[in-house]
Amino acid sequence: MTFYYRPTVTEAFASVQYIMTEANFGWLIRSVHRWSASMMVLMMILHVFRVYLTGGLKKPRELTWVTGVILGVLTASFGVTGYSLPRDQIGYWAVKIVTGVPDAIPVIGSPLVELLRGSASVGQSTLTRFYSLHTFVLPLLTAVFMLMHFPMIRKQGISVVILGTIACNVGLAVLEPSMIGEPADPFATPLEILPEWYFFPVFQILRTVPNKLLGVLLMVSVPAGLLTVPFLENVNKFQNPFRRPVATTVFLIGTAVALWLGIGATLPIDKSLTLGLF
Repeated sequence: MTFYYRPTVTEAFASVQYIMTEANFGWLIRSVHRWSASMMVLMMILHVFRVYLTGGLKKPRELTWVTGVILGVLTASFGVTGYSLPRDQIGYWAVKIVTGVPDAIPVIGSPLVELLRGSASVGQSTLTRFYSLHTFVLPLLTAVFMLMHFPMIRKQGISVVILGTIACNVGLAVLEPSMIGEPADPFATPLEILPEWYFFPVFQILRTVPNKLLGVLLMVSVPAGLLTVPFLENVNKFQNPFRRPVATTVFLIGTAVALWLGIGATLPIDKSLTLGLF
């Protein structure tokens, strides 16, 4: 797709349209790209669940868990940066909201927003930054942490699971191709902005927590909490989830809250589930 995509505010949308309608199999490649991203996030979530519940994060595997959490953050960052690249209406306003989140942080908030956007508003500098992050910086960091996360690479060939995943991605791409909306209009706010499914809980926090600083702290607390888990869990030497009642209870509550927030994000704001007033 980089052969045809043009990372400028005037040409980005048209170049994606060209990929979808004119480039050979462009629609299929872009659709596979989109579904592969969702599949990668889903597999990552299931992997975290399995490792957490089976106690696979305990000593001496703390570093493996920490690098895995960092890889999870990098994976989410791919989604954030990639969402803006088509320069369509939903992507533009989603990035405007996301890059404005740090503004709630005292003292350093405004400089952080300007650092992310490259200027006071979302424009060419923002697109250039996000394109560079998506295609160079994030892949490089991901490769580094994967080398740390997988110190031993076993040559096992292409497994049935991998072939099945590829077939699933291609099938979804054919049945539900990736679409592109209207061109970005900075002067017309969409009636509804809905991100990819894996950002539903974050989106729900942003729109329902009146205290924006508290919303930022809630979002940061998830990866921060995950980083501390292996060191707290070393107090309990058991790996069986039934012999780790505190850890299992925290997992069940956290999963329930994430599902609750995710469902709420799909509802209109006036009917949405809320976290209450803070």
